Amino acid sequence: MASDQYMAGIPPGFRFVPTDYELIQYYLSNKLKGQPLPCDKDIHEYEIYGEENKEPWNIFGETSSKTFYVFTKLRKKGKGRRIDRIAGSGTWKGQRTDPVMDSEKNHVGDRKLFVFEVKGRSNNDGKGHWIMHEFSLINDDQLDDWVLCRIYNKNNKNRPLELDEDDSEDDMPGTVPPSASMDSHHNPQATLLAKIQSP
Repeated sequence: MASDQYMAGIPPGFRFVPTDYELIQYYLSNKLKGQPLPCDKDIHEYEIYGEENKEPWNIFGETSSKTFYVFTKLRKKGKGRRIDRIAGSGTWKGQRTDPVMDSEKNHVGDRKLFVFEVKGRSNNDGKGHWIMHEFSLINDDQLDDWVLCRIYNKNNKNRPLELDEDDSEDDMPGTVPPSASMDSHHNPQATLLAKIQSP
């Protein structure tokens, strides 16, 4: 997957930074209902699980500093409800689950934190420290088992730091991160393109 496609159509100096609530309410929910997305240039369908070449650096690029958003289908083990999270030579290891709330404190979905680990090794052979936030609706009958994933290489020093506060494996907060807009719950377009602040 070419990382440059994520910048197509976005003016210089802007980036795609939707909140957790917006990802669930306006992107994942619309996807499952077959409705148009507020912005369709930055979230793509892609299979991130499987036996061959599914390591995140093979999909997104080892040196990429971008944050990637993908819709993917969960792979169940046999006829049960357990999810097969093997990805090439490694696996996405779950760390914790936190609720995503709306402005009235209603539970609208979940955000699960995963870290990619190569099987039998303590590191990823210098390929980076890959983080994934998996967003899902709270109902048990989620259509076709689609989820929305936010994936990035935390070790890349050129990556914007806006998500670092949300990816601690030990103390990941259970609240929705502040939106880039004053009233994002009522204006989803407001945070689609958030201005990059100069240092």
